[in-house]
Amino acid sequence: MYALTAKGMKYMDQYASQAGLPGVVLMENAARGVADEVAERIPDRSAKILVLAGHGNNGGDAVAAARWLAQKGYTGISVYFAGRIDKAGDELKRQMSVLVNSHRDVRISGLRGVERNILNAKYDCIIDGIYGIGLNKALSDDDIRLVKYINSKTGYKVAIDIPSGLNATSGLIMGEAVRADLTVTFGCYKTGMFFGAGRECCGEVKVVDIGLMNDGYDNVNDKLEVLDSAFFDRTVRDALAPRAENGHKGTFGTVGLVISSNGMLGAGMLAAKAAYRAGCGLVKIFCPSKYTGFFNVSIPEAVAVPYKPDDVLGAFEGFRDDVDVILIGPGLREDSVGRLLVKQILAGKKPAVFDAGALNLIAKNLKSLRKRKCQCVITPHLGEMARLCGEDINIVARSRIGYTRKFAEKFEVSMVVKSDVSLIALRDAGSGQKLYLNTVGNSGLATAGSGDVLAGVIASLIAQGNTLDTSLMYGVMVHGKAAEKFAQDSDSRRKMMAGDIIDNLF
Repeated sequence: MYALTAKGMKYMDQYASQAGLPGVVLMENAARGVADEVAERIPDRSAKILVLAGHGNNGGDAVAAARWLAQKGYTGISVYFAGRIDKAGDELKRQMSVLVNSHRDVRISGLRGVERNILNAKYDCIIDGIYGIGLNKALSDDDIRLVKYINSKTGYKVAIDIPSGLNATSGLIMGEAVRADLTVTFGCYKTGMFFGAGRECCGEVKVVDIGLMNDGYDNVNDKLEVLDSAFFDRTVRDALAPRAENGHKGTFGTVGLVISSNGMLGAGMLAAKAAYRAGCGLVKIFCPSKYTGFFNVSIPEAVAVPYKPDDVLGAFEGFRDDVDVILIGPGLREDSVGRLLVKQILAGKKPAVFDAGALNLIAKNLKSLRKRKCQCVITPHLGEMARLCGEDINIVARSRIGYTRKFAEKFEVSMVVKSDVSLIALRDAGSGQKLYLNTVGNSGLATAGSGDVLAGVIASLIAQGNTLDTSLMYGVMVHGKAAEKFAQDSDSRRKMMAGDIIDNLF
């Protein structure tokens, strides 16, 4: 299943039209899908239902949905026209005419912009069809007042395609937005459902097939494939390298974790423990000699490889040769030693995972990333991504798809941009770049050390023989599944710590 921007979805509609599929057919399919979902959740045919229709195609969907509900035997349907009659499209007018002629018992108001008594009644269900995915400017003051009024009403709220007032691409609220219990969207997800206020406003999201041609997606560059628990459960055993029963620690690879002086030891410990729990055979920790005792006690399973301040490079060469992948960032201080180690890893040929402090150092010298010799993946959160792009974090957050795609293309690197819903860009030399949206996980992941755990998981999967891209994508989902396993309710999500994520891996 894909998630598309408003631009991408517009293309899909045009593609269907050019293939000979009339818009009226798509509208009928969409309206019937809305009616079916409402009927499934509100089976009482005497329920009071208010349908709000704007003057665009979303309003046409709403009016057609009211007709389908009436066809199903619902007797308490009221339709309120919340748009401007001078802007009403031909399809909306046609749908309104069909409704009036076929179901005269449906109460219709608002056509002349004066009848508002219909809004004051109590409803079991309110269907929002005021604005659709084409909204790209702030709502008017009148619209804002109407949306606030809708949100203040009781009753089950259903949004058609996207909650009115929510930007379908960015998830930004355009002045005010409907808070829906259910959003019935058409063809595929919209990216704004996952970013910004999207999940808060959309509630449950149900995707309805309206007959769009699947081959049209091939021409949409910014489509995101949605990764969810069903996708993970269906594919993980085939995607990851199998674990040989007759293997030994060398069979499952060695993760090399690089720590610098005065770095946060806790971050390194979390990454090391996560790497073990994700299945690698051995973790070696390259650290200042003064830290070996700490690691020997906290992670006795790991091998601490000490170095002295005056022989960092000499010690590192031997360490690098003895590991299968290098993880640098957790526990790394952004100082001269940190810069030296990042430089050496980029210039070498050992696969690497760059996280946290390593990314901030790279952001100060992007030329080193462009000219690197190593294969690598990077795991920035939004703040680190903004630093890599040299841009304000709010601007990157609003246009994260574009920034992620362009950065990954420019530097030919696979990456995950971590947030409440993470964005993954994989660079495949054979088939070009692919973008994914991870929905596996929950709010419990928003805790200190969570990113260090993720980095350890990804490095561990690489060490076990998986490709960098596979390790990145499934590492993100394994991390999210651990959160879902630990936290089944809001209280569990509230108390989750990074150690809990580690304990629930796989």
